[in-house]
Amino acid sequence: MKRKEVQKFLESVQEAPLEVLYKEFQATNKSSQKRLRHILGDLEQEGVVEFRETMVVMRRPKKSRVSSRVFSPTDKEPKNKKSYRRSPLREDGRRKNYEATDDFAYILEVHHIRNDFPPKALAQAEALPMDIPAKERALRLDLRKEMIFTIDGPDAKDLDDAVSIKRTLTGWELGVHIADVSYYVPKHTPLDKEALRRGNSFYFINRVVPMFPEKLSNGLCSLNPHEDKLTMSVLMEVNRKGQVTKYRIVPSIIHSHYRLTYPQVEEVLKGKVTMPDTRLQKSLMEMRELFRLLHDKRIQEGSIDFDFREQKCELNEWDEPVKFWLKERLDAERLIEEFMLLANQTVARFLSEKTEYAMYRVHEEPEEEKLKSFLAMALRFGYKFRTHTPPPPQELQRLLEEVKGKPYQELLNQMLLRSMQQARYQNENLGHYGLGFAYYTHFTSPIRRYADLTVHRLVKSHLGIAKISYTDKELAKIASHISKQERVAMEAEREFYKIKSVRYMQGKEGMEFEAVISGVTSFGLFVSIRETGIEGLVRLADLADYFVYHEESHSVVGKRTKKVYQMGQSVRVRLVRVNVKKQHLDFELVEEGV
Repeated sequence: MKRKEVQKFLESVQEAPLEVLYKEFQATNKSSQKRLRHILGDLEQEGVVEFRETMVVMRRPKKSRVSSRVFSPTDKEPKNKKSYRRSPLREDGRRKNYEATDDFAYILEVHHIRNDFPPKALAQAEALPMDIPAKERALRLDLRKEMIFTIDGPDAKDLDDAVSIKRTLTGWELGVHIADVSYYVPKHTPLDKEALRRGNSFYFINRVVPMFPEKLSNGLCSLNPHEDKLTMSVLMEVNRKGQVTKYRIVPSIIHSHYRLTYPQVEEVLKGKVTMPDTRLQKSLMEMRELFRLLHDKRIQEGSIDFDFREQKCELNEWDEPVKFWLKERLDAERLIEEFMLLANQTVARFLSEKTEYAMYRVHEEPEEEKLKSFLAMALRFGYKFRTHTPPPPQELQRLLEEVKGKPYQELLNQMLLRSMQQARYQNENLGHYGLGFAYYTHFTSPIRRYADLTVHRLVKSHLGIAKISYTDKELAKIASHISKQERVAMEAEREFYKIKSVRYMQGKEGMEFEAVISGVTSFGLFVSIRETGIEGLVRLADLADYFVYHEESHSVVGKRTKKVYQMGQSVRVRLVRVNVKKQHLDFELVEEGV
């Protein structure tokens, strides 16, 4: 039997019991039945069919994308567009070239990501002067003598935020200084139109597809050390309870004195290193104290903190993966994140007081149906919620704290994450459920997110320092478009990591790994290697028993043995097959963990 024959038969009948398929393709022995289940498993994994108990049902085909161009909300679709455009990197629906150096071009093509900038946008960027005009300097709050610095990853080049701090009688004055991209990129110019089409920058391990040309992203707008830069500063007076009692949002000019990295600052925060500059050392110590206060306050008030480790990969000069690992978040990263959250929250509150419509980052309550299985699973482990459904974020965070270190911690964390709605951009303020904020927006990354650039313009407009107007409909269209582009970026970056993870596992067939079940479906168990986070599939067809899938409990149960495999369960697996073309890793179970 062949895959094409099976798919063609199912297309003709639309649905069929598994027993009928066995008879149709003469699968009379275990070997042929296993082969058929493998084919059906592949078709389900690719979204062609789905299992409904013992029935195999064809799914309706999704509409394919029709153009490599990313349209802005104001663009009109071409009248005579083709329904399908063949990719130069594909042949019969599959990749033509499998060299590691071609992975990047493949991802850009498949996800329709624009890499080259239009000539008009490049010309506009090149025409921008490197020096700041004296007239502009005079109009801004001069903060160049303040102890201001950046803290970023070692390889970061688009430095769009800097920080400062002063101790006051009632607490602190925290300064968050953000690159003033809107000064260099007026609305409706070629650079602005291209940035809107992209929606955001795209990050791929060792390279970036930026939202702006390098002259802006790494030069003019990047807050590089020992250079005067134009910024929008949020100066917040924070009391000893972590409350913002007063704030100012002002156009400013700064001079970053240091370009610090997260590992550097982590050593200082832990007391292992002392900075030679006493002003810098004092600032970092004040920031450490304020960070802990803000973080504890935010968690107490209802922010949900999953705290998953981040998967990292190292590539060699040929774009081949040489190392995969899971990285713990540093306190230095949390510190900057906490300060950016406070600045974003403050700007959102400012906009909500000035206008009914703006650009907000919203996260709505989980849908009740999606949350049901999580609540049922939590109850099985003895965790009851004291309030209604959906529970407030405080209740969910309480549970995450209580299950730390328990065998089922990973299961409940994953189930809760999957029950959440996706955060998005919206022209109306709907609050942010996951963070527990009544007001939230994105203001702190205008070099790499179009949402932040829009917010900068809105802030300037309501401060009365710039005449920039947006209609409600325009904001709604932009919000919808950049939300879609954010999902494109997430999918593209995830697939790039997937390709590299499969390449990394080549030559490791037969090796055994400690893993955790990260997903359960009707065709198999997705397993994630604990040390690297690399994910693959254990096919149910390869197991000795016939396993029945239980969607509500994210588990499968053996019909004969009654053996249960459940999401979050520890297992030991052996790598069986590596398929770079299909981006598949196949494992088999060796033994179950405790």
